[in-house]
Amino acid sequence: MGGNWFGGNWFGGNWFGGNWSGGSGGGGSPVFAMRADRPLAEIAITRDYSAKFRDAEWDPDLRAIAILPEFLSQQVDGKYWQAAVALPPPTYPVTAKMINEVLVLAVAERPEALGEIVEENQNFQMRWLQLLNITATSHPHTFLLMKIMARVGEFAMVALKLQYSNPPGATAPPYWYQPRPSQVCPTLYPPVQVPGHPAYPAGHALIGTLTSECLADLLPQYKEPLRALAARVGMNRMIAGLHYREDIDAGARAAVAIRPFLQACKFYAATFELAKTEWQ
Repeated sequence: MGGNWFGGNWFGGNWFGGNWSGGSGGGGSPVFAMRADRPLAEIAITRDYSAKFRDAEWDPDLRAIAILPEFLSQQVDGKYWQAAVALPPPTYPVTAKMINEVLVLAVAERPEALGEIVEENQNFQMRWLQLLNITATSHPHTFLLMKIMARVGEFAMVALKLQYSNPPGATAPPYWYQPRPSQVCPTLYPPVQVPGHPAYPAGHALIGTLTSECLADLLPQYKEPLRALAARVGMNRMIAGLHYREDIDAGARAAVAIRPFLQACKFYAATFELAKTEWQ
């Protein structure tokens, strides 16, 4: 993350499709070489001047960004999303109890969880595609719906992290934020790169929970495994030494509060209805 999330290998990059599995185009597009002495351009062909770029040809990573202005303008019960989330500030200074809990998990759980930790470090939404046994080709509207969830989740994650600068008990600006556990205790030694954004709230927990709760609306028969997957992905970030428990809890809580605002968006609602037809 913080290299291979934003501005790297998520956005129109490495979500496989992106580089989420089974997607279309994006920043990771291949180069198609052609011999300079035998160009196809010299071959006569009937030109199609009525050609059109179809809606289905949009890169879903980029198409999903269009949800953001609508999401930001929504009010539910007279509140915008950030007022509705209303997370408590993170605990600062970090306590020995918080660090010790992460240290115990690093010793007791990390060896067994390591495969999942590495797999989920980037492009963790592939875990949801695998659970549902779908690709962008088999279920394009469901795939776009998941991209919309992720774009909103990413935006909310960054906005909330920025909201909690200089927590109570901290010094005045310049701005700084809740440290990662390995900044407090370097011997936690996370097995993956520490993300380039602060600990609170947890992005994997926020985006994973939002994805699972929204997909449970679409596929209620999957509700329990979807929720279990979101909880597992969030917990694995703590086992990896990247988060405290309160980060995970806050991310999940934020996702639940954000969901009604997403559901109120016309783009989301229309895509949701199209996705339903793929499961009939």
